[in-house]
Amino acid sequence: MSKTAAVRADTRKERVRLLKKYRWLYLFLVPGVIILILFAYLPMVGLVMSFQQYDPVSGFLGSEWVGFYNFERVFSSPTFGRALRNTLIISGLKLLICFPMPILFSLLINELRVRWYKKTVQTIVYIPNFISWVIAAGLWYSLLGSTGVVNNVLQNLGILDEPFLFMQSLGWFYPIIIFTELWKSLGYNTIFYMSAMSGVSMEQYEAAMIDGAGRLKQAIYITLPSISKTIVLMFILQVGSLMSAGFDQMWTMSNLATREISDILDTAVLRTLTSGSINDLSFGAALGLFKSVISLALFLVTNFLADKFDQGSLI
Repeated sequence: MSKTAAVRADTRKERVRLLKKYRWLYLFLVPGVIILILFAYLPMVGLVMSFQQYDPVSGFLGSEWVGFYNFERVFSSPTFGRALRNTLIISGLKLLICFPMPILFSLLINELRVRWYKKTVQTIVYIPNFISWVIAAGLWYSLLGSTGVVNNVLQNLGILDEPFLFMQSLGWFYPIIIFTELWKSLGYNTIFYMSAMSGVSMEQYEAAMIDGAGRLKQAIYITLPSISKTIVLMFILQVGSLMSAGFDQMWTMSNLATREISDILDTAVLRTLTSGSINDLSFGAALGLFKSVISLALFLVTNFLADKFDQGSLI
């Protein structure tokens, strides 16, 4: 037996040994794999609708094949241009503002030395993550509505003479979207960075203190470099979702008054698929496929660059 064949045989035996050793742990993967197949991979069969004049009665096999005609309709549609612009603006703002905030907040939390106070702050910030966007949207509509708390306070202070419709204002919509996204996701995203910080050796901090480094320099030269790979991985995922912009949030918090700046690709897809027109099924499928392909390309490019500069990667 050659050396290469011997190495392959040893590798195969090692894999079998690990499978037997952790067989119960692998068993826990089965429900997740089944759900992934049913709700992620099996629906991909419907992508063929993008290249057909899909007829629900005829099905996939009986519908007329039209090639890239549906994509031509998508790119020439005024809905597409508006949705793409809004998606990039909202995703760009979230990447610029909401991505670095959990990192900064994690650094601040990490500097707290009173354990009970630290845990209390983490818990309070994490609670909004458990609130669905349907409930969250209702909450913020109540707070910012014409008879809400914010308008009542501003009127009592004499700042406003009459109620101001914050949620229907084009000028206030993006700030509200960014703030509510930060309010809801800050605690959850902080968990990843706090977990990475817990693995930093205390000996590094002790050595830095001996050298005269203060808390700020320790955070800059020890904590941040130690969690840099986690930051890069989270950045890759964030860039990969640039074409999404948060469907749940935008669908529940937008309204007719703000549709011009709130209609993103995901909401446009759902609106076309539920419009009741058979022809719009293929149009919506083509729009969804375009979004998915661009998202995958962004993910792969960002992942490649991170791997090239040895900053970690997901694949």
